[in-house]
Amino acid sequence: MKRSILVIAILLALAALCAAYEPAPALVTDISDRAYEGAVVKLFDGSRESIVISMYTITLSSPTRNPISMLLDDLLEARSRGVTVKIYLNTRFKSGSDIRSSLESSPSLKRLRDGGCDIVLISPSKRLHDKLIIVDGRYVVEGSTNWSLSALMSNYESATLIDSPELARIKLMRLQAMLLAGGEKVNALKARHELYTDNMPSEIELPEILLTDQRYFPRMASSQDVRAMDTYLVLTAISAGSSGGVEFFIDLESLAVSLGLAADAPDTDLRRQAIRWLKDLDENYALIEARFFYGKDAHVKLTALGAPGFRIPSAIALPEPPAQHSARVKFMRLVKAYLDSRGEDINEISDYKLADRFHVSRRMLCDARKDRIK
Repeated sequence: MKRSILVIAILLALAALCAAYEPAPALVTDISDRAYEGAVVKLFDGSRESIVISMYTITLSSPTRNPISMLLDDLLEARSRGVTVKIYLNTRFKSGSDIRSSLESSPSLKRLRDGGCDIVLISPSKRLHDKLIIVDGRYVVEGSTNWSLSALMSNYESATLIDSPELARIKLMRLQAMLLAGGEKVNALKARHELYTDNMPSEIELPEILLTDQRYFPRMASSQDVRAMDTYLVLTAISAGSSGGVEFFIDLESLAVSLGLAADAPDTDLRRQAIRWLKDLDENYALIEARFFYGKDAHVKLTALGAPGFRIPSAIALPEPPAQHSARVKFMRLVKAYLDSRGEDINEISDYKLADRFHVSRRMLCDARKDRIK
């Protein structure tokens, strides 16, 4: 009897919880047929940061004022307010002909380019069949609607507006990966192996947990894993200078050269080493999430470690010359910068206290001091 009463009580409690639970309303709006144009115009007019369009076809030939020309005008108006505008366009149609040259000479596209819009013509080796718009990394418009007069004025076209930053992030990542798969250059660094370290900000902010938690930099220093430390610091510098924030694409070859490998090394060797270092940070330290695309480029997301943080001069993040390439030296430079930011003098703190505070051995501190902290 007692057992039956207990079961009934549990079932009643579950029923009460289910009754109290109300799922969040889906932020989805149908904008099919004639509702599409007005909804898109409203999005463009309210945009603050970015507009990304991936479209099978945009009819550009008609010079008269029409829904397409007005949408293009809205893009230019948004660009004039500082909103970034990027348009991916298909170049392969049923005829099989490559229309890139005609698109390049289009007055409408020239006007967009002159206005600061970024136009990406997809390689004709693949057909881009998207009808996709992403605004401010939050709003996603997707459906059957091309930017043609018939689609906007007379066809039955299904379209949906979705308010979802997560979906927008996935769609933007897909576009980047799609270009990489098609052999298009998203990042100009690849062709010249330019250094990410050439464009570092003057200072970089690091979470202090990197030094105070033994899972991170103390572990790297103790095991002399200087490559992991260097790689993470360079990625943090890239993040600080990236409009993508904690998520961004990187060129594997350029990352390898930035971390000290010879620029004339075979590209496959450069990529192999860079992948190895990124996987190390991902799988052994859980400091990043790395996704690799076709062996050439990677998408990196820095793990959120939270506040508080401290700032270091970007020079500390630069890989050391081979003779000084020591994880323990770099670790102590970071410790010194951290203590300086707190008004503490590293020279007035005993090795016993430093070792206990930063989870390393006194022997390692002694060796680092011999290498001279700068």
